[in-house]
Amino acid sequence: MITWFNVKAKNGVASLYSNSITLNTTAMYPFEDAYRVQVGLDDNRNIVIQPLTKAVVESGNLDESCLLKLEQHKSFARISSTSLMKQIGEVLKITLSKSPVQFETSWDPEKNVLTIIVK
Repeated sequence: MITWFNVKAKNGVASLYSNSITLNTTAMYPFEDAYRVQVGLDDNRNIVIQPLTKAVVESGNLDESCLLKLEQHKSFARISSTSLMKQIGEVLKITLSKSPVQFETSWDPEKNVLTIIVK
């Protein structure tokens, strides 16, 4: 029997810097159609990123200050916000700098969120 590898099924990697979150190719797949994203923390103090479509953003039901731009490139995606990263560093007690702090990610299709697993 042959078991085929599925790139989308494996965990991705998120790199946290002092001014951005960078998602590798695997972690960015769920964001291919994202117009904006929201970033938050779950009950386990993991970072959660939710992709949002243009229709959802333009509906006016979301707080605009919670919406972040996602820059998508061929092999990575980036959320740039120094203030966001400062908040994340303070809340999670992580020292962020120009050198990346890397964590695995996990996509939850039912909740439509990418979780950065901070341990």
